[in-house]
Amino acid sequence: MTIKKQWLMVLISVAVFSVFINSLVLSALTNQYFKNYVKTNYEEHLNQIIQYSTNTLKTGNYLVNQMKIELETHLVDPITRIKIYDQNGNLIVDVSSDSNQGFGSGMMSGMMRRMMNSQLEEVDHANIYEGNNIIGQINITKYSSAENSMATWRFQSSLLRNSLYSIGIVMIFAVMIGYLVSRKMSRDLINTANMAQNIEIGNETGNLYSKVKEIRVIQQSLVSLDYKLKLKQKSRKTLIDELVHQTRTPLTIMKTHLEGMEDGIVKMSPEEIKICENQVENITAIIANMSSLIDAEKMDTKVQMEEFEFSQLIRQIVSGLKVQFERKNIELKLVDTVKVTLKTDKYKLSQAIYNILTNAYKYTETNGKVQINYQIMPDRLILTIEDNGSGISEEDQRKIFDAYYKSSRNANPSGEGLGLYVAKENLISMNGDITVESRINHGSKFIVSIPREYIEQ
Repeated sequence: MTIKKQWLMVLISVAVFSVFINSLVLSALTNQYFKNYVKTNYEEHLNQIIQYSTNTLKTGNYLVNQMKIELETHLVDPITRIKIYDQNGNLIVDVSSDSNQGFGSGMMSGMMRRMMNSQLEEVDHANIYEGNNIIGQINITKYSSAENSMATWRFQSSLLRNSLYSIGIVMIFAVMIGYLVSRKMSRDLINTANMAQNIEIGNETGNLYSKVKEIRVIQQSLVSLDYKLKLKQKSRKTLIDELVHQTRTPLTIMKTHLEGMEDGIVKMSPEEIKICENQVENITAIIANMSSLIDAEKMDTKVQMEEFEFSQLIRQIVSGLKVQFERKNIELKLVDTVKVTLKTDKYKLSQAIYNILTNAYKYTETNGKVQINYQIMPDRLILTIEDNGSGISEEDQRKIFDAYYKSSRNANPSGEGLGLYVAKENLISMNGDITVESRINHGSKFIVSIPREYIEQ
């Protein structure tokens, strides 16, 4: 099952369940209040009927039709019938909810009443007094409880119907919203899957950025994996080239001696045979060392701790790049030469500094200037590399440390976009950090910080 279908099913299920629970709780509370209302309403009508009947029978002058009209106004749920008897037990008035309806409504009411069990009705009796004498009796037929009244039944039916409408509306919106969200997630996952396939077959991968945090983490992991795979491939190629070069010498020696023996220039003697045997042993040892290719599959992320003098390292890097900078007529200047001893990974640090300076070289025009400065702070060593080149936009500043990111202003479009990424990764592995401050056409300043724990006193 696709994630789109799973997401839709979960969203619809949660929505329907939420509406169902909400309707259930709301119906229970509302129904209870309605039952209380029906009970209170019945008691009020009962008191009014008794009061009216008492006043009417006391006078002795009453019209039956007029009484029927007055009593019919009290035929409301749960009351279905009212009978009034005189003191001798003779029926005076008999009104019911079936008799005071029009034809259409009476038919519907009768049908609904017949649907309800007649055993759910009960009769309340009340005597009519004049002083201490009983002058009549009232019989009121009503539903046995508020739950059995017609109004309650209609009210519950209305609640159920409205709840079904709510579920239907919520399902429509859940499907629409779920479809849009799942489509977005599916697109991001499909793009991420394509990215993984491109990495598998060795194709170039674009920079993907999903708004879903979990998918974005996967994409960043794939970018990191792609970078590591390329480094592994590069390491493997370098090792193979070295092995080929190493085998070339003993093979050349063997070929020369064998050709000399064939031409009769060199005599086949034990010494010559021993020389050839030694070359065979050399080739065998080289082939045996090819097992180190397996080790080339493992990224070396360990920090190789060693003590070295930092100013000397900086001077060596500057000396190595000076000829390259002079060819472009860029001044490469080291401001500080204060001696300070560090204990950290010398190779990773020098590689980071080299990559930053190479980046400065790319974006600094002819007759420009690159300045290196460092100072020891109470808690760290701060190294700044500042140029007066083309600068970096705010958008690029957020991405230049990402693997394979290439700015549209890149002076070297053939580069892989890994220099600053490697610099940052190296510094992070040493518990250091790198930041950049820059404005377009006002140059850039890269700030490298190394924790105090790596500075030897």
